[in-house]
Amino acid sequence: MKYSFWTGGYSNRQEESVCKVAYDPEAGFSLLEKYQGFLNPSYLLAKPQRAMLYFVEETAPIGAVQALRYKDGKLCPAGTFSTDGAAPCHLSLSEDGSRLYVANYTSGSLAVFRLNEEGEIVGKSEFRQHTGRGTNPDRQEGPHVHFSMEKDGTLYVCDLGLDRIFTYQRGEEGLTNCGSIDMPAGSGPRHLAFNDRASTIYCAAELNSRVYVIQKDERSKYQIIQEMSTLPESFRGENTTAAIRLSADGRILMVSNRGNDSIAIFSVDENGLLSRPVFSPCVANPRDFVILGGDVIVGSQRDSGIRAYRLEADSLRLVDTGYSLPICRPTCFAVWEG
Repeated sequence: MKYSFWTGGYSNRQEESVCKVAYDPEAGFSLLEKYQGFLNPSYLLAKPQRAMLYFVEETAPIGAVQALRYKDGKLCPAGTFSTDGAAPCHLSLSEDGSRLYVANYTSGSLAVFRLNEEGEIVGKSEFRQHTGRGTNPDRQEGPHVHFSMEKDGTLYVCDLGLDRIFTYQRGEEGLTNCGSIDMPAGSGPRHLAFNDRASTIYCAAELNSRVYVIQKDERSKYQIIQEMSTLPESFRGENTTAAIRLSADGRILMVSNRGNDSIAIFSVDENGLLSRPVFSPCVANPRDFVILGGDVIVGSQRDSGIRAYRLEADSLRLVDTGYSLPICRPTCFAVWEG
């Protein structure tokens, strides 16, 4: 099966940082299109059903979200909007496709934009500013919203600076705060993955390089039921986790390590619990990766390139295919077809 996806990364406006790439597991990569004129398009979100691509421009003191329509084989601008916050770093859509959520990392806020039926941004509907600080004086001096995802009517918002995962319900009047999931002090919750098969949430904690397994108990209260390190016991050095991805069948969980430059691969049992991980070396500074069938595409932010690995499901190891492609400091993948 062949695939296509978009990449984005850190760049100036003269660099070709938004790229469309084709991948054939039997032949490797082909660079289809590349675009310049954007500043730090570090996170992308594709909606091919609406022929729309969204991405943030991760800038300070105020960032922006770009909407583009893919028409006649090229990207066409469909609006640029201020996020009213610094360094936006993540995008997600509401389950009904009517809202676009934008996480402002540095200023610690969540901006919510309304979308029309064609997927175009028509205005900002809400803005939530977090306050407080965590225990790490260097990384948690204030709130740092890093991720949001709406799942089964609940919006989950990770705040790395506050060690909390905020939960909201979205209704006709907007978001209603339903409390939060308190994470261990200094852990720095970054991104989540959801396992429908086992009704489980997985949280990649950036600052302590751990993954937490979260489920609701009989009182419908969220509980951490397991925590696992994403690093080998022998590793000595600085590391931060980045991307977390669950395989389509929910049986394999992967987390990327920046510092150890590896992907920790866990087997997931029927209850959502994790096995001891297998550690596969990969590219330098793997900010993001994407699972395409039986292959895993990993981006090297440091070395400006992407590389393909084949996942051996039985051994939980990644095998280098030898396929690679130069890309400007890639930090995100957004699947378009496949």
